[in-house]
Amino acid sequence: MAHVSGENIEGCFQCLNNKDFILPEDIIQAVINKNLVLFCGAGISTESKKVMPYTFYTDVFEELKKNNKVNVRDDLSFSSLMSLYCSNVYNGRKKLFQKINKRFQMIENFPELYRIASEFHTEVSQIPQIETVITTNWDCLFEDNCDMFPIIYNEDVALWDTFEKRVFKIHGSIKNVGSIIATEEDYENCYQKLSAKPIGDRLKSILSTKTVVFVGFSFGDEDLNKIIEILSDDLGQFANQFYLVTIDEEWMEKDSKNIIPIITDGTFFVKSLKKELIKRKIIFDSELYQFTEYANDTLVNEHVKWMDDTKFHKILQEYPELLLSIAYQDGLIHAFQRCHADKKSGRMLMPQYIHKVVRSYLLLYNQRINENEYLRAYYDRGYSDGFLALEMFACGKREDALLPPMFFFEEENFVDLGSLLSYLKDNRNQKLYNYCKEKVTLYKNGVIPHFMPWFC
Repeated sequence: MAHVSGENIEGCFQCLNNKDFILPEDIIQAVINKNLVLFCGAGISTESKKVMPYTFYTDVFEELKKNNKVNVRDDLSFSSLMSLYCSNVYNGRKKLFQKINKRFQMIENFPELYRIASEFHTEVSQIPQIETVITTNWDCLFEDNCDMFPIIYNEDVALWDTFEKRVFKIHGSIKNVGSIIATEEDYENCYQKLSAKPIGDRLKSILSTKTVVFVGFSFGDEDLNKIIEILSDDLGQFANQFYLVTIDEEWMEKDSKNIIPIITDGTFFVKSLKKELIKRKIIFDSELYQFTEYANDTLVNEHVKWMDDTKFHKILQEYPELLLSIAYQDGLIHAFQRCHADKKSGRMLMPQYIHKVVRSYLLLYNQRINENEYLRAYYDRGYSDGFLALEMFACGKREDALLPPMFFFEEENFVDLGSLLSYLKDNRNQKLYNYCKEKVTLYKNGVIPHFMPWFC
């Protein structure tokens, strides 16, 4: 286990609940073995008090009370309140969906609100070993931030193994409004589906074989209690012990045999788990993505600057071997762009994944050389060297020493164009010269050479 010290800063509302806690070894090992499943409620998403000053429940409650003059008890459950809204407002269910969508659009339209609402999801995306999430939330933050495939309907269960990462949306999705679970009737239908349908069977299997951490639920949450009851009903004494991350200290007083409370903020919990995994060298630090941006911008600027030179085409025709360096540079650039574009999946933070890419493209490079496919070979070498630079950076090497020189020829790197031209004058490889001389004729009329990502 690991003891995590809180990060409370006086006067900071955002970190108010970042409390000390013990991170169980069971959870750490579950992540390492890809056996950790998160079961997420509204508290880690758009309904967090850090995002908006009022919840969706409060919004509906106030509209019924003030605008529709409905006498509403302040102890109604969520589903009861939604049912009351649908029965007392003209076109109530349609209006309810409009209110849900309006709230989500409000958050999406303000980057600060969206950043706060998706903080938890961003942290989860940086632990690629977390491949399965279950949620009662309607938003698409796991899909949009963690590259997770949504499983909503029973038919979707058949696609369980099709994608690396998936999110079970047991209360539906705003992108499929007909699937949304909101009213008492909806909840009852949902419970029946979980009890008897394929999606419920799959969830029961997950809860009985995986380490499950519930997060974003408050004490006494009727829906959470009912879901646990349904999904654990057939397991009896074999029911798993669950963890619950919550800021509600009432859970500490509850005598629950199968729920172990961890009192801290949900986002802080995942962030702390991530730090422990980095410390144990299970994953790389996500600052790797910042390096990819820096590396890509630097290389693209130098690449374009060189080709914008008025003498570029004249030099290229005189030294056609420069085509190989152009292919090499495109491979380098695409390596950094690929890493950054794949940020949502988190794959690049897995040391074995990056190392595998380095090795596989180096093998491709040698294969292409043997096949006399030199342009493809140099592109593959650039891609391999780009990932090697990422691996070195992630392992703690200095950033300013990691960008490979942009010019590469016959197993040697050259710091600038002048160095490579000097080498070519004295060490021309006639076979490579003839190969490139034929290829360079395509660029006589001012066309800029470029090799697409599929070129490898």
